[in-house]
Amino acid sequence: MITAEPERRSVGPLVAFIDLLFLLVAFFVLMLFFLQQRHTQAIQELESVQEQLQAVSEEKSVIERVMEQVEPFLPRIEALQKAEIEKRRTEEARAARKRQKEGQRVEYEVLPDGRIGYRGQVYGLDAFVRDVIAPLREKHWIAFRAQALPETPFGTVVQSRRKLLEGQGEFDTYWDNLASGGTQP
Repeated sequence: MITAEPERRSVGPLVAFIDLLFLLVAFFVLMLFFLQQRHTQAIQELESVQEQLQAVSEEKSVIERVMEQVEPFLPRIEALQKAEIEKRRTEEARAARKRQKEGQRVEYEVLPDGRIGYRGQVYGLDAFVRDVIAPLREKHWIAFRAQALPETPFGTVVQSRRKLLEGQGEFDTYWDNLASGGTQP
């Protein structure tokens, strides 16, 4: 008998099919790996956003607590702001009045009995304001300089100063309760 040679099968298509299956499995494994990575990254971002949201919520609650504590003081703060604005307005008006008039320096002496010595004459406090200061104020911005002997009570010096400056927005350039050298200005 003649024996026939066994059939030869082609292995080429089988190898190609196995290669294709390997590539498909590798593709799906890589796809799963990539999706798992994206999922992990998304979860980390979500946790980060939640932490930030929680921090903002805590800050908001802290701000609300601070505002609750500050709220009783708001009227006082507003009053202080209004007072500051009014003070600035007054200073600006004073500066405007000062620019409109020439400056005049008035040097006077407070005597121990409460009277005022000015240019060799002695005045009572009200008479000094009426006869000397009032006419000068019409044309000049006055800068006062007061002197007093050590015997003069300090309260008398302060009272005369207060009376001279009352409501005028002027200022003392210098005053001293202890003038050396007697009654010289």
